[in-house]
Amino acid sequence: MKKFVKGESDSYIFHMSWTENKDNKVLFLRQLGEWYVIDKCIGKTTADIIGIGSSSENEALMLPCCATEPIFSCHYRDKPSKLPCTSSDTIDPHRRSFW
Repeated sequence: MKKFVKGESDSYIFHMSWTENKDNKVLFLRQLGEWYVIDKCIGKTTADIIGIGSSSENEALMLPCCATEPIFSCHYRDKPSKLPCTSSDTIDPHRRSFW
């Protein structure tokens, strides 16, 4: 994980089976600097975002929902992070900081 967050590994995260719930998956991906979905699109259907009957749904969703740069935020100091999150709380009791 340390090589990944330093940019020394060309890896992709696609599944986080070690998280307790979907909310934590989003927080962990944001903290890793691997989240590109704009908040207003989370939990919405295609119809909510672009309307019903779009002929090119994928392209129509990209503009309002996909960030060109990762959306980063700190949440837990004891989980991997792209940048140090040393002032954040821990999620697991008695765990040391990732950094």
